[in-house]
Amino acid sequence: MKRADVIVIGAGPSGLRAAGRLAAAGLDVRVLEKKSRVGANVVCTGIVGKEVFDDFGLDRRSVIEELRTVRLVSPFSTVLTYEHPRPFACVVDREKFDNALADAAVSAGAAVACDARVDDIAVGREGVEVTVRDGQGGVLRQAAAVAILATGVDFGLQKKLGLATPRDFLNGAQVEASLPGRDTTTLFFGRDVAPGAFAWSVPAGEGKARVGLLTKKDPKACLRKLLDAHFDGRPGTGEEVPIRTKPVAQGLLSGTFGDRVLAVGEAAGQTKTTTGGGISYGLTCADLAADVILECFGRSSFGAADLAEYERRWKGLLQKEIVVGHYTRRMCARLSDGRIESLFHLAQTDGIVPIIREKADFDWHSGLIFALLQRLSFMKFFRDVKDRLGPVGLS
Repeated sequence: MKRADVIVIGAGPSGLRAAGRLAAAGLDVRVLEKKSRVGANVVCTGIVGKEVFDDFGLDRRSVIEELRTVRLVSPFSTVLTYEHPRPFACVVDREKFDNALADAAVSAGAAVACDARVDDIAVGREGVEVTVRDGQGGVLRQAAAVAILATGVDFGLQKKLGLATPRDFLNGAQVEASLPGRDTTTLFFGRDVAPGAFAWSVPAGEGKARVGLLTKKDPKACLRKLLDAHFDGRPGTGEEVPIRTKPVAQGLLSGTFGDRVLAVGEAAGQTKTTTGGGISYGLTCADLAADVILECFGRSSFGAADLAEYERRWKGLLQKEIVVGHYTRRMCARLSDGRIESLFHLAQTDGIVPIIREKADFDWHSGLIFALLQRLSFMKFFRDVKDRLGPVGLS
């Protein structure tokens, strides 16, 4: 069994980005993906900040549409239309997006294998060994000096290794099909729409839209209700399109590393706790993981004390965003439909929209959250939220 330098488990954006960075530095890197092909059947809205392509040098051919205008629909069907001064995000074809990252990793020298499910992992003094099951049921073992867990919301390997796993989740559901209003990005709010979070419709190209939601309740039932209320009950042209679901982890994790192993992306809870998105955070943390692993190879030391630097760096960058977003979303989930409606009417007359134009950043939300809480602090609920977040905001 020839030992690699690094095994990456999972061929999503964070795993592929880390693999590409490490391979480009001259390491022997293998990526193991349980699906039959990279990017297949991903449950994701597929919206990324426009800056992501320049920041990470990514191929833009996956872009379906740039976003500048968003409609917001209140619990009582009040509609606000917000237009940003410039395009702020892109809707992407996730399979093309992920495959571009895979191509870059392979070009850098990484090996990417699909139909390769990692059933078990063991860490020893000399390295990491994984048990891999292929698409025909065959079992083999592979070894490396270090393993990166980029397994999304499958936390089985983390549990085996005693790493941190999330305690709080939202439930996501989405359908992609020919639907009315498919050319307009729309957000829906209300306890009767998506209890605990929100719903959306975004253009998906080729005359289709992605309609989905996050909720604390039964996501399929909530999505069917949304389709009945706003999209004539079902996808157009009589097509049968399955509703696909996914848990979305919430909250800050401690313990995303161990001896010879670390987790990145969703597997490390590196998601935006306001919206559930995780692509940009995963790519950012993949770079941090690659930096720390390269430093470990430089001194041939891969213990938990060495890899702890990874968690220190990613938390230094993301902790405030994750904690502020998580607390704010949980508190806002307590708002009644009447209170949400009053905010819509307030936005039509008050100085909220200028604050959004000035402070909005697609991936970094804490600045906008604190600016809005400051503006809304005349309302006791938001003043209380602001006061509770005060120590975090100042840190």
